[in-house]
Amino acid sequence: MWPEEQTRGRLMDGIDTAIFNNPVVVRRFLPGDLEAALEIDREVFGGYDPAIFTAFYEYHGGSSLVAEVSGIVAGFVLGFRHTPFEGRVFWLAVRPLFQSRSIGMRLMLEVLQTFRKMGALSATLEVRVSNKKAQSLYSMLGFRMIGISPAYYTDGEAAIIMKMRL
Repeated sequence: MWPEEQTRGRLMDGIDTAIFNNPVVVRRFLPGDLEAALEIDREVFGGYDPAIFTAFYEYHGGSSLVAEVSGIVAGFVLGFRHTPFEGRVFWLAVRPLFQSRSIGMRLMLEVLQTFRKMGALSATLEVRVSNKKAQSLYSMLGFRMIGISPAYYTDGEAAIIMKMRL
């Protein structure tokens, strides 16, 4: 069943529901994606400084990716090589409208493949203790909890540190 907001093939934000039948294209983050990334940041309550997105594009362009559906940026992942043999996922975000459609999984699979091509042997990330959905995704991909970082986020919430072998 579709959410209550759906009426006659359109959602309240004006997006035609037929878009969900279109393929997901994962590609590199480009300068033109900045506005969409900031919009997604606001939608998922990320609160990151816009300069972070620019820095990732400039310094980690090969491991900063977006997922597009019919020309709409549905999500992104920002990653980088943390050490010579370790990739790090800094942030994964998917628009709420596109969540639960395997877009986060696609982005993660692509960034992990990018890390492998860079020579990484492992990948790490942090996830909010309260974000069970993301924890489940990361566990399905092979990440395992290796620690907890108390008061990691600006609101005081702890982070679970996860790692996987590539």
